[in-house]
Amino acid sequence: MRDNRDKREQEVLISIRGTQTMHGNEPQTVELLTGGTFSSKNGEYTVSYVESEVTGMEGVHTTFEVEKDRITLRREGSLDSTMVFEVGKLNESLYDMGFGALLVGVQASHVESDLHEDGGSFSFDYAVQIEQEPVGINRYEVSVKPKKNRSSLIDTETTLLEQLSERDKTVS
Repeated sequence: MRDNRDKREQEVLISIRGTQTMHGNEPQTVELLTGGTFSSKNGEYTVSYVESEVTGMEGVHTTFEVEKDRITLRREGSLDSTMVFEVGKLNESLYDMGFGALLVGVQASHVESDLHEDGGSFSFDYAVQIEQEPVGINRYEVSVKPKKNRSSLIDTETTLLEQLSERDKTVS
């Protein structure tokens, strides 16, 4: 059991950009902006939120545990999984979807964190195996900003949406 003394938890705005490239297919990118919680203790950080119907995992509680050289992604609810991302290490776990489980292997090629006590960002790239067969490569980019008050939250959401809109215009 982890020691939670000196652990500070705050409400945050979480921006997640996930890109999935399955073998033989074009990359697919999903972006999510949601509220959640963020805590830090001794240089380790926890980012948590509840999934919505947008992600297809409504009600699932998702937690990123970010350490210096490792990121752990836990999901609990209608599906349960724990995936550990460490550069150069293959980590296998069961991905339990409630009606059955799959053996999923992940091997990170990049893990980076610029988190601090007030938020920040982290990212990781990894190869995915399902039942020991390579299926693709994924990338997550996560940004965490504190929710100070309602008006600053609206300003932050507006700024993020404007940035996404401008980026989409330059990509097109």
